[in-house]
Amino acid sequence: MKKILFALVFAPLFSFAQTPVSGIWRAEISTHGGALPLNFEVNSTSNAGELDIKLVNGAEKFSLGNSFFRADSLVLPLDLYDSEVVFAVTKSTEMKGYYVKKRNGKTAFRLPISALAGSSERFQNLQPATVDVSGKWMADFFSDATNHSPGVGVFEQKGSAVTGTFLRTSGDYRFLQGNVSGDSLLLSYFDGSGLYLLKAKVSGSSLQGRFTSGLSGVRTVEAKLDPNAALPDLKKLTFLKPGFDRIDFQLPTTKGEQISLKNERFKNKVVVIELMGSWCPNCLDESRYLAPFYKKYQSKGVEVLGLAFEYSPDIKVSGPKMDNFQKKIGITYPLLFAGTPDEKTIAQVLPMLSQMNGYPTTFIIDKKGIVREIHTGFSGPGTGKYYADWIADFEHTIQSLLAEK
Repeated sequence: MKKILFALVFAPLFSFAQTPVSGIWRAEISTHGGALPLNFEVNSTSNAGELDIKLVNGAEKFSLGNSFFRADSLVLPLDLYDSEVVFAVTKSTEMKGYYVKKRNGKTAFRLPISALAGSSERFQNLQPATVDVSGKWMADFFSDATNHSPGVGVFEQKGSAVTGTFLRTSGDYRFLQGNVSGDSLLLSYFDGSGLYLLKAKVSGSSLQGRFTSGLSGVRTVEAKLDPNAALPDLKKLTFLKPGFDRIDFQLPTTKGEQISLKNERFKNKVVVIELMGSWCPNCLDESRYLAPFYKKYQSKGVEVLGLAFEYSPDIKVSGPKMDNFQKKIGITYPLLFAGTPDEKTIAQVLPMLSQMNGYPTTFIIDKKGIVREIHTGFSGPGTGKYYADWIADFEHTIQSLLAEK
């Protein structure tokens, strides 16, 4: 019966599919925060029946896999995030369909999406900009009087166009893109996992607005222009319980190999451990950095491990996601299956850890096995100078530990 209903619902939508024109497109996803605009680029490939479709967010342009036709629908696979966009190409310049987010292979939710060819605009029907949001903003994100968390906004405005991001203690909001319309700041982001939409009013050196994310996330944002805006020390948010100065675990790879820090390969090595998940955009950014870092530093005495906390406790379900993540990013260090990303599981895997504040969390361990640094979150390439500063500080720490006897 479910298959019949599915066919009846989708048959009208997918009955006129054709190949979309190449070039830039503008789309909107219907979210609880309103229409979330995004841009993507369509290019043909050498393989018949496939298209290279790249999502565009500010300076970032990427694809997570070649799109293809499935029956009479066009599929944009976003399989790193267990999601996809399914379009009916009703005209070569017009598409309608759904953004489908899955959880362990099953649909968690789907949102309507429509797209038109030819426009690189983000937001439409703009008024002339009467404010300039360029600079650093000290922000407060809150859902009620007892639930506040800090953020630092970093924006660049050219005319009405705005790019930038918010840095948070759990990681940044990657490449936000949008516009100023009159005295309103409008920003959006979509990568197959993150669904971010900000609508705010700007008055002098202050702004106030509404930030929505995912299927139901809502927070009020208040911010003030502040050249000295900064987050708390991200090296002090996560720490070990009193009496502990090292960690240990024994966890499997997807092939069943059990790995522990007591293994010979880690003896007298500087070890970097990333607590991550294949579902996590900030973890993707950090892993994209760590993959070439490992190739550069392995011969110098550095080992890297990823501890993957996945949505399914079944390695038969989570293992293929980890393998796909490892392959697409080019990771040559081991990824270990650590279970699910909940407090109980984390306490079982790392009982010496006092608290976990976000993904990724990165441990740096010296040659004697002592934890020398724990860093919460990750400032990715969307943060510009913060990303460069993180790399410089991280590699300086690694080099210092390598120099120790």
